[in-house]
Amino acid sequence: MNLLARYIVGEVLRGVAITLAALTSIVAFVDTVAQLGDVGTNDYGFAQAAEFVALGLPAAVVDVLPAAALIGALLALGNLAVHRELVVMRASGVAPTQLLGAVSIAGLMLVVVMVLLGESLAPSLAAYAREMRTRALHNDVDLEGGQSAWLKAGDHILNFRRQEGALEFRGGVFLFELGPRETLTRIARADSADVGLGSDWVLKNYAETRFAYAGPDRLPGRIEAERQREVHKDYGLSPDLLGLAVVREDLLTTPGLKRYIAYLRSNDLDATKYLVAYWLRMANTVSVLLMTVLALPFVFGSLRSAGAGGRLVVGLVIGLAYYVASQMLAHGGEVFGIDPRIVAWTPTAVLLLVTGVAFWRLQRPG
Repeated sequence: MNLLARYIVGEVLRGVAITLAALTSIVAFVDTVAQLGDVGTNDYGFAQAAEFVALGLPAAVVDVLPAAALIGALLALGNLAVHRELVVMRASGVAPTQLLGAVSIAGLMLVVVMVLLGESLAPSLAAYAREMRTRALHNDVDLEGGQSAWLKAGDHILNFRRQEGALEFRGGVFLFELGPRETLTRIARADSADVGLGSDWVLKNYAETRFAYAGPDRLPGRIEAERQREVHKDYGLSPDLLGLAVVREDLLTTPGLKRYIAYLRSNDLDATKYLVAYWLRMANTVSVLLMTVLALPFVFGSLRSAGAGGRLVVGLVIGLAYYVASQMLAHGGEVFGIDPRIVAWTPTAVLLLVTGVAFWRLQRPG
């Protein structure tokens, strides 16, 4: 990498870092305000709320990085254009492809940052933050050795098991139902649980054994057993407590997400939501590079003489449009049964098309 390329890469990364700090600060402020309503509940004080928000910052960085890449690159390259540095580079014989190469290097560095955060700190710290918050808010959660959680809701006792080395309670859900005189009337097990409408549990690979008692002494009588691929139960528990048993796609690393998809498929269970999350993660990673290089033709084109405010507005509009389109397609695709690859890659493909057309217009004579 020559001196000019290093200079451009440094300016772009500096602009993205400043933008990322600003956007992450906004997210942290909004999250802090959202937590204030729970401050003072049981053991959940302001210190715990601040810790919860801080632990979620790596995940926030991953979420806003595509938009920050575009806005930061627009501001950095726009600053070079305002000071006529880009004009001097072009007049000195620097081709647009050389500038593209330098900006692409900065984009690839941002991709590496996104992958490192998204596959290590972000999911693990977010999972720990959610567990910490739930434990502080609900005194009736007992974590035995950190490997299981026990809850009691009326006549139901529930136990969530954690897989070895995992931060999510996805090693199995066990349910015990008590009858009159504390007799055990039902034992059930599910491989995993999800949150349905309201406070419903969606239990997958569900198996239960029911005990019938006869006579005044409540002696054990008939035993019945059944298995179902999926059942819905309502135990009236808080969504925070339900979250302990939910396998959330955003709290899984990519290898963990692939393993869970394979598990769902092997058990003939619906994996659409997790497939969409997997391909969307791939597409968002690519979009960081595309967002970075897209700034270059904009700066040479209609935004050459625009101020920082104009470039900021353009970056926010494109970044917001990409985010909204991704989320709408992700939710709509799951509802209407659209191929997860199409759902995830369509916004990125459009972004790639826009970037290609912009560079073609940049290099067109006249």
